[in-house]
Amino acid sequence: AFFGELQAFIDENKGNAAIAADFIEPLEAASKDLQAAATYYMTAGMKDPNDVIASSTDFLHLFGHVCLGLMWARMAKTATDALASGASDKAFYENKLITGRYYMKRRLPETALRLTRIQAGGEPVMALATEAY
Repeated sequence: AFFGELQAFIDENKGNAAIAADFIEPLEAASKDLQAAATYYMTAGMKDPNDVIASSTDFLHLFGHVCLGLMWARMAKTATDALASGASDKAFYENKLITGRYYMKRRLPETALRLTRIQAGGEPVMALATEAY
């Protein structure tokens, strides 16, 4: 259900010149990272559950970043619509866009790092014997 909602928002707003480059394109890239991670879990997890267990924190962070990216993209759409309609609190909406751009450029790209760590598998995490702790 989440992937459908996410993709629907992306598809509806790809042509929105006000937010496409700064919000929709980064969100789409992050959503592909999340889909790749989910696919990895479905295949690797069936072979070795440790692959899923070892990277569960990374998956949750990746998922959280995509959720926040979606929220920022929605806020950007609302802000640009409000500015276009002549909202009285112009500074509020402009600052919302500035903050959103920061998130999309500086925080959201972390999804690629999380995907890399997930796809590294469980061996690097699980290699140390229990008695070595």
